[in-house]
Amino acid sequence: MTRCSAVRLFAISLLLLAPDSVPSHAADPIVTLDTCISLALKQNRTIKNAYLDRVAQKYDLRVAEDTFVPTLVLTPSVSATGNTAALGGGTRTGNTNNTTLTSGAGATLAEKLPAGGNVSITGNYTVTGSEQLTPSRDYGWNISLNQPLLKGAGLDVNLEPVRAARVTEQLNILSLKSTLISTLTSVITSYRSYVQAVKSLEITRQSLERSRELVATNRELIAAGRMAAIEIVQSEADLANQEFQLLSAENNLDAARLALTKAIDIDKNTRLTPVVETEIPSVPYTIAQAKQLAFANRPDYQGSLLSLDNAKRALVISKHNLLWDLSLTGTYGETYNRFDSTSPVGSSGVWMAGLTLTIPFDNLWRTSSERQAYIAADINLQKQQNSIARQREDIEIEIQDALRSAEMNYRQIKLATQARVLSEKKVEIETEKLKAGRSTNFQLVSYQNDLKNAQNNELSAIITYLNALSTLESSLGITLDRWGITLSERK
Repeated sequence: MTRCSAVRLFAISLLLLAPDSVPSHAADPIVTLDTCISLALKQNRTIKNAYLDRVAQKYDLRVAEDTFVPTLVLTPSVSATGNTAALGGGTRTGNTNNTTLTSGAGATLAEKLPAGGNVSITGNYTVTGSEQLTPSRDYGWNISLNQPLLKGAGLDVNLEPVRAARVTEQLNILSLKSTLISTLTSVITSYRSYVQAVKSLEITRQSLERSRELVATNRELIAAGRMAAIEIVQSEADLANQEFQLLSAENNLDAARLALTKAIDIDKNTRLTPVVETEIPSVPYTIAQAKQLAFANRPDYQGSLLSLDNAKRALVISKHNLLWDLSLTGTYGETYNRFDSTSPVGSSGVWMAGLTLTIPFDNLWRTSSERQAYIAADINLQKQQNSIARQREDIEIEIQDALRSAEMNYRQIKLATQARVLSEKKVEIETEKLKAGRSTNFQLVSYQNDLKNAQNNELSAIITYLNALSTLESSLGITLDRWGITLSERK
C-alpha cells in the first residue's frame, strides 16, 4: 500500500465516525467546497467591486490607445449686425436701416503623429450679405505641421504612453487575480473550519454518549453491589463536563457558519451542510517545481517585473529628454473670396517653413527639470532592481517554509490516526475491565478523554494539512488554476 493510499484510508475511517459525514437538518442544503467557491464568485461584493473597477480601467486603456486617432472639430456659426441712421434737413426726413447677416462653417482635422509631430488641416467658408450689398463669400484652407527632430522625436518616445497604459492594464488584471486568490482562499479555509466545527460537534456528542453509558454502567454495578456508590461521582462529573463542552462545540459551530457566510458574502441566516473532503493528496511539488510555479504565476512578482520594465523605459525616455529641442515647423494655406456673383474669384496662397533650436544652459544654481527627472528615473530603476532581488529571496523562503509545513502536516495525519486507533482500543479494553471489576472510573474516564482528544487531533491534522496545501497554492499563485477559474470579464 502506498503512503498516499494509507492516508486516504485513515481519512475515510475518520468519516465513518458519522454515517452522513456531518449532522444536518433535513431542510439545510448540502454544499460542497466547489459550490461555495462558485457562490462566492457570484455573490461576494469584494469580487463584484473588483470587476466594476475593470470597466473604468478598460476605458482608460481605450483612451490611451486612441492617442493617434485623428480628431475632427466642426464650428458652424451665424450672426447678424445692424444699424439705424436718421436723415434730416429741409422737408426730407426719415430713417435708414442696414442689417448684415454673416453665416459660415469651419472644420479642423488634427492628428498626433507617432513620430512626435502634430499635423492639422483647417477649412472655413463664410457668406456675408446685407440689404444694400450683394452677398460675398470667403473660403480657404490651411495645413500646418510641427515635428520635433531631437527632443520628443521618435517612435520609442511617443509610443511610451500607450505602452505604459497597456502595462497598467496588465497590472490591473494581476490585481484582479490577487483579489480573487485572497478572497477564495478565505472561503476555502472558512469552509474547512466549518467542516471541522461540525465534525468536532459530532465527536463531542459521541464522547457525551460514552459518558452517559459509563454512568449507566456504574449504576448497574452499584446496584449489583460490585462498586461503591461514591465512585459514581467521577463519571457523573465527567458527564457534566461533556455536556458543558457540547454547548461550547455548538457555539463554535454557529460561529464557524457565520464566518463562512461572511466569507462567501451571503445572508448570515443561511444554513449550510458541508461535505467532508475525502481526497487527501500528498504534497504535489518539489522545491524546484514550486519556485518555478511561483515566479511564473504570483501576481505580486509578475507586477514587480512589469514595474521594472516601466522603470527601464522611463530612464530611456528621461535620457532622451536631455537632448536639445530642434523642431521643424511649416504651414501652407490658401484663401478665396468673391464679392458678388459676377466678380471673379480672388485667391492667395501663403507658405512658411522653419527650424527652431532651443539650447538649455544648466549650471549648479539653475538645474533643469529634465535632468532632475533623469536622476530620479535612474535611482528608481536601481531601487526596483534591488526590490526584485529581495522579493525573489523572500518568495523562495516563503515557498520553502510552506512546503516544509505541508510535508510535516502530512506526516502528522498518519501519527494522529494511529493515536486515535490506539485510543479506541484502550477505551474498549478498559470498558471490559471495568465491567469485570478490574479497573476504575478514573482510568476509564481518562482513556475516554484521551480518545476524544485523539479524534480532534486527527481531524485538526487533516484540516491543517488541507489548509497548508491551499496556502501553498496561494503562495504559488495557482489557486485559480487549481479550481479551474478563468479571469473572464463580466458583462
